[in-house]
Amino acid sequence: MTASGEHNVDLGPADLADGELREATAGGLSLVVARVEGRYVVFETWCSHEECPLSDGWLEGEAIRCACHGALFSLTDGVALEGPALDPIVVVGASVTADGRVAADVSTLHA
Repeated sequence: MTASGEHNVDLGPADLADGELREATAGGLSLVVARVEGRYVVFETWCSHEECPLSDGWLEGEAIRCACHGALFSLTDGVALEGPALDPIVVVGASVTADGRVAADVSTLHA
């Protein structure tokens, strides 16, 4: 854990190209990390609709599309942009630490 209360994710910038997403862990939680236009976003693993893994989905600009039923979520605030999901997902911003790891406060993500 870093001094600011963030947890280091088990990957660094070299592991994730712009426009890619990858399942990772931090603070004992499974999560997804995406690199969107040079910034990093961390969000919960499971779709709020049917708990399908969002790591199987794909990025559409600044949104994630669930592969199971096509729900689309904003990677800015987690809001469901397209159904069938109605509930949002939890999204947190991330940064790169001095030692080159992605770090995020994952305390609001669901286990």
